[in-house]
Amino acid sequence: MILGVAMAVILVACSPAAVATVAPTPARTAASPPAAYPEPTATPVAPPTSAPSTAAGTSACTPADLKASHGLVEGAAGSRLTTVLLTSASACSIDAFPALGLRDSRGAILVGAASSGPGHIDLAAGGVYEANVRLANWCAAQPDFPLALEIVLGADELPVTGGSFPEEGDLPPCNGDGGPILEATGWEAAP
Repeated sequence: MILGVAMAVILVACSPAAVATVAPTPARTAASPPAAYPEPTATPVAPPTSAPSTAAGTSACTPADLKASHGLVEGAAGSRLTTVLLTSASACSIDAFPALGLRDSRGAILVGAASSGPGHIDLAAGGVYEANVRLANWCAAQPDFPLALEIVLGADELPVTGGSFPEEGDLPPCNGDGGPILEATGWEAAP
């Protein structure tokens, strides 16, 4: 079952449908966050604050437009996986690949991850969308639980409800240098 979930994440990430829904955006500038994810420290790095791209005539989504929740947290191949469901109350536009953040119980930022792909997606009012999220390579001390997953929308954060991600005592193992990895597949319409 775990192997099946891991394969599903890989297939979704590589599916041509995910690529077909994105439009190119300008290249990131030097002000963009670094490609490597920082290891959690006493002075954590803030999540990225780049504003989402928008198509002509479509406004950028704000936290007031959206609700997000995650489902069951599963472990596979040294990672913790979940699916985030996003519901939009109005037509608006967000980055095609979510930028994410992870905070401890005191609100301290543990990990920030930039959008992992280009483009944007226009959300329909009442539409439900999903993205698969993966956390891996936790080499730091245990943080204060529960942990809160969030979606970064420009300078705003949208909390992802559904409980701690991951649960206390279930952080992924340390698999080498480079710090924690927090990433997501692109948004797709939920079945």
